[in-house]
Parts: sequence; structure tokens; C-alpha cells
Amino acid sequence: MSGRATGEVAASYAAVRRISRRSGSSFYRSFWLLPREQRDAMLALYAFARITDDLGDSSEPVLLRRRALDWWRQTTAMNLIGDAPDSLRLAEGIDEFSPSTAILLSSRSSEIMPALRHASDHFSIPSRYLLEIIDGVLADQQKSRFDTFEQLEHYCYLVASAVGIACLHIWGFRSPLPMRAAIDCGLAFQLTNILRDVAEDAARGRIYLPRQHFEQHGLEEDDLLQPRRDARLRCLILDETRRASELFDSGWRVWDSLEEPGRPMFSMMWRTYRALLQRIAEDPDAILSRRVSLGKRTRLGIVSTHFIGPLYRRLPVPPEEVGRDPRPAGTSTAETNA
Repeated sequence: MSGRATGEVAASYAAVRRISRRSGSSFYRSFWLLPREQRDAMLALYAFARITDDLGDSSEPVLLRRRALDWWRQTTAMNLIGDAPDSLRLAEGIDEFSPSTAILLSSRSSEIMPALRHASDHFSIPSRYLLEIIDGVLADQQKSRFDTFEQLEHYCYLVASAVGIACLHIWGFRSPLPMRAAIDCGLAFQLTNILRDVAEDAARGRIYLPRQHFEQHGLEEDDLLQPRRDARLRCLILDETRRASELFDSGWRVWDSLEEPGRPMFSMMWRTYRALLQRIAEDPDAILSRRVSLGKRTRLGIVSTHFIGPLYRRLPVPPEEVGRDPRPAGTSTAETNA
């Protein structure tokens, strides 16, 4: 823990560690690749994103979820923007929620905000990216269809790229940050998630793949809401994996600007998602029957190569190309689909 850490801040860091540990996320263990100060900041960021997601995924009606997220956004802004507050600030209107929701919002604010503010100040994380994380979850409450890839890109920026850029501030980078590459990396991660979850999202009545793309393959909404083996759908998935592959290639350019402490974690996340995309590309029909994931041996292999120094130093940089799209490297997805 860095800088002036009051008892309130120390207690908040202890709380974000508990929240992160209980999440069960595989990436929690990857935080140990970072030095202590950066690891603590990542825990604060992760806990903040986790609680934000939980507010969006609660069983409350959509209107109440949106109200809770709006309140959470106001409270986050009040505690992050401007001079450091002497004590926790809560947005007005918390008494308008049900007692259980009010208690949840109040307790999560007191647990997370001091550590988040401390980490944000120490690593100079612009507050806009933290607020955009909430905007992404709010967008999920309002929209379950995308007409164009540009609309999907904006959504992916909010839910993934904004998180990634906040991470880069924690990991450290040499200016200027290649912002296009940082944004593309988040887009690649989120598009991989979307492809993996096509059937799961369909069961929830959601279609994240843009209408612009699936109509090009002669598909309609019902074909994605009730997905089944279909050559047209297979071609759509393969097209999207090629788009994501381009974004991964662009995203790797972040590596050159990263300070050394952050490189192992970036590399492990990049290679994990890239391997998952490759798994989808190898068997597009698999996403219709199960949640595609990496096997235990693959996951252990990726983890071990980053935690064991000699193996990490032998990793190819940049990574060997897999599933390369024949289009020129560096061509943006927006350009190729304009």
C-alpha cells in the first residue's frame, strides 16, 4: 500500500481483497504477478468492477437496477473527482431505495471507495475511465441489440477497453500510450467473450453480434435467439473471429509501451484470450452446445510460463501469429467494414 494510508484506507484495501478473493475469478491469481502496490490497486479496481457488474446483474427490475447504478455512479464521481474528501461521500436519494438495497449500496461504498480513491490518486487513473465502467453496465440495462459494428465497438469500449486503460495506468507505461492499440485490445477481449457466449446470451434474449453482420450472411434474429448448426452461422462466427484476430494483433502493440512490472500480467491475459479465440475458430459449432473454455493443461501452461521466470523469458515477442486474417496488419475493423 502506497502513500498516506489512513485506517479507513487500510480497512478498505482489506475489504477489496476479500471481495476479489471470493469472486472465484481465475484472474485474481494473476494479480500476484505484480508488485505489492500495483497488486493492491488492481484489487481495488477489480472489486469496483465486480460490484458494478453485480448491481447490473441483480434480480431487481430493470428500472431499479438502473436507479441503483445511477446512484453508484454519482457516489463514485463524488469520491474520485476533485480534492480528496475528508470522509466518504454518498449521493442523495439512498433512502428512496428498499432497506436491503440501501444497506448494500452504503456498505459497498464504504468498503470500496477509500481504496479506489487511494489507488486512483497514486497511479493517476483518470476518473473518466472508472465512470465509463459504470456506463457500460448501464448500457447493458438499456440495449440488447446492436445494428452496426460501430455501436458494438462503443459498448465494448465501455465494458472492456475502459477497464483495460485503467489497468495500464496501474501497470505503468511510457508515454505516449498507444491509445488505439489499448482500445483494440479491450475490443478483442470483449468480442471473444461475446462469441463464447452466443448461446448463453440467446437464452437471455440478447444478441450482441451486430445486425449489420448477421444479415450479410442471410441470418435473422430468430437464427441467433435459437441458434443451431447452420453453415451461415458458422461463417458469421468465423468472420467475427477474424475481426477479433486483427484487434488482438493491434492490441499487442501496447507491449512496447508497458513498464516491465506490468508486462507479465498483460501477456498472460492477452495469450489467454487469444487462445480462447483460437479454440472458437477451430470449432465454431461448439459454442452452440457448451461454453467454450481452455482445457486445464492449456491454462496451466499459460500460467506457468508467466510465473516461472526462465519460461517467461523464452516466450516469443510478439507472439506467434495464429488464425491470421489475410488483410494487412494494422487495418482497423471499422475500415474493413465501412
